[in-house]
Amino acid sequence: MNISKLILSFILSITLFTQTSWAQIASTEALFKQTEILSSKDRIIQFAARQDVAKILEQMDVEPKMIKDRVAAMTDEEASRFVNEIDTLPAGGDVLGTLVGAAVFIFVVLLITDILGLTKVFDFTRSVR
Repeated sequence: MNISKLILSFILSITLFTQTSWAQIASTEALFKQTEILSSKDRIIQFAARQDVAKILEQMDVEPKMIKDRVAAMTDEEASRFVNEIDTLPAGGDVLGTLVGAAVFIFVVLLITDILGLTKVFDFTRSVR
């Protein structure tokens, strides 16, 4: 028993003298070492070239050459505003899904409070009290 305590205290004392490393947040650019910064017009063209976007544009009968011509005709200010709108778009979903989710959440909360006897909103519930 004394030997195990001695070994444990030895291991713990060694770990106190080890060097501590500090974690830092690394930016995406630092991780991928992206040295080239794309212009707004190039970013729009890359966005339009994505597979999902290209498929939707193809369904709308928009040709890739037409997109490149339109982007080339844009001013730098228009292109930067367009890129800003692309960057601030929601990542998915729509308003209808959010509203349905909120309605279901409110229904469940009211149902639970009716069952617990705190409120009486629904006639089909029976209070636990």
